[in-house]
Amino acid sequence: MNRLWLFGVLLFLFGFGADAGKVQGRVECFVFIDAAIPEQLALFKQFNREYYLSPTLQRLGSMTFINIGLQPLANTTTVPLINDTTGIWVRKFKPQSLPAMFSMYQGKPIQQALKDTREIRQCLQG
Repeated sequence: MNRLWLFGVLLFLFGFGADAGKVQGRVECFVFIDAAIPEQLALFKQFNREYYLSPTLQRLGSMTFINIGLQPLANTTTVPLINDTTGIWVRKFKPQSLPAMFSMYQGKPIQQALKDTREIRQCLQG
């Protein structure tokens, strides 16, 4: 009985420690788009659909889309969306081309150009 109880406590603590490690090493991804460009708006809508349908993607990391275009989008999506009409986010990250993705893993920013949603999913996986 005591061994079983001890095993249960150790299992709980191991599980808690593993989850805490995942939160500390959690990936943050920022994708810059211009919603006025149909291809980039389609990329956003496609990933939003994939993100909505996948609880696994939602648990992997933090994803934020930043629309730098003058045409703001309604923020009624699953993926967090920021309409950067003042340019604050552009000044902070300085994307070289659009669509661009920045991933922040352990405080180190990495920039890459995007072609499809597969690359965004890979960012969330670390």
